[in-house]
Amino acid sequence: MTKSLAESDIRFLQYRLEVISHWPSSARKHAATEAISRRLASIARAALGRKGVDDLLAMTCRLLDKVFVSEQ
Repeated sequence: MTKSLAESDIRFLQYRLEVISHWPSSARKHAATEAISRRLASIARAALGRKGVDDLLAMTCRLLDKVFVSEQ
């Protein structure tokens, strides 16, 4: 995955997190949140071994933090 593709993916996931944050608590919301967190973790893992993608790691970590905070 190229850096620009990953950035686009992260921005879309950020948008999805915003959308589902307004949903009432439900199994659907939990499943969507779980899917987003798994995708973010996948992007972060892919970026770990690459140089010049520190911003991708920061973006994914920030969004994952939001996911975990919102789940509590």
